[in-house]
Amino acid sequence: MAKTERLRIDGVDAFSVSAFFVAIESRGYERKKFTPTSIISHLEIYQYASGADKFTFVYDTVAKILTVDGSPDALERLKPLLPFQKLPAKPPAPKQTQNTTANRPKERVKEQQQSGKEQTKVGKAQTKTVKEQPQGGKAQTKSGQNTAKRQKTEKTESHQKANIGQKKENRPSKGKPQEKTITIKNVGAKRLEWVIKDLGESGVKVRTTRQEKVVDYSLTRGKDVLEVRREEGGAITLKGGGSGLLTDVKTQLESKSNLKLLKKYVPTALRYLSESSKIDLSNGISDLSNIGRLSDYSVMLMTPCRALEKFIYDLEHAQNINVKMIGQAYEKDDSGKYSLKKGYLKRIRSVIYPEVMAALYTEYFATRNFYLHSDNSADSKPRGISDKAEAQRILDRLLSVIEYNSIKLGEIGFTVEGEQ
Repeated sequence: MAKTERLRIDGVDAFSVSAFFVAIESRGYERKKFTPTSIISHLEIYQYASGADKFTFVYDTVAKILTVDGSPDALERLKPLLPFQKLPAKPPAPKQTQNTTANRPKERVKEQQQSGKEQTKVGKAQTKTVKEQPQGGKAQTKSGQNTAKRQKTEKTESHQKANIGQKKENRPSKGKPQEKTITIKNVGAKRLEWVIKDLGESGVKVRTTRQEKVVDYSLTRGKDVLEVRREEGGAITLKGGGSGLLTDVKTQLESKSNLKLLKKYVPTALRYLSESSKIDLSNGISDLSNIGRLSDYSVMLMTPCRALEKFIYDLEHAQNINVKMIGQAYEKDDSGKYSLKKGYLKRIRSVIYPEVMAALYTEYFATRNFYLHSDNSADSKPRGISDKAEAQRILDRLLSVIEYNSIKLGEIGFTVEGEQ
């Protein structure tokens, strides 16, 4: 009997598991059997095969644990296809450090109070000594106080002059902003060219100088000037005195998403989408376009729906709607329409923002909850998508909803933290 080993992965969400199965199916792995959850079991069981390699996957939908059984050699060949293994959970901050930090203000107050008591005692003792001095000592005491007062005044004036001089030395020149130099490695030539072209189309003036192994770009936007150099190995050096243009170029070059693809479908939404939403959206667009024949294309909608979920979450938090799950901010009327809860509507003055949020969540609920959840009703209607064109139509609608409502947000000057 062949030896079997088990691989266990903790903290895996359902989206990641489904995306993983899509990925291995596109590489030739064939699903042989699937057992869904039931009333008595919250385990999903999958059986896959690729040539002589056979695997049994068990996903605990409650504990978020995925286990894989297979031969040692087969598991080694499978491990590179497990992307969620490369993202270990961030360890929590030590409790001792938090408590120490939280108690510091109280400790300082106690120290100050104790010090004040001691100073008061000393002051009383000194006062008692002065009272006991003879009349001749009063003149000496007064003279000493005047001298001490004069010395303190001279010391204060000297300290203020020193501070003024130091501030003048540290203060940057108004006409020359401080210059920054940043190096970004492993940037493809085509990506840089597209970023430069996109900036040029947005009004940035571009001057290009090509040498044997180096390409230099000089970018100008108003008074903001940025020098960009790409060397043969892919290293990009950004050098400029302003912060705005340098930050824009750095963000676009470091992004892991396909910005060119997103610019085509959601150009306005780019300013509101987080980096994770950009990655999920661009991956969703390209994956559906490049995927081969599938029996069910509904799984291809998981990644774009996750991007929409994060987008809604970010927009909620931008208005201090702090919920753990985006649906907790909504309520449904008698006709089945979703809207933000009345408590949020009272403190949000904008009319457009609630309309946008209702439209986004309605699209999210209609797509994710219908196509990506199994139907456990009595008639058990199928919810899969056997036609790739139908899946593409649903994805295009999701993208258009995101873009249209982002345009509406732009019209009212809406902003989110970290907006690009």
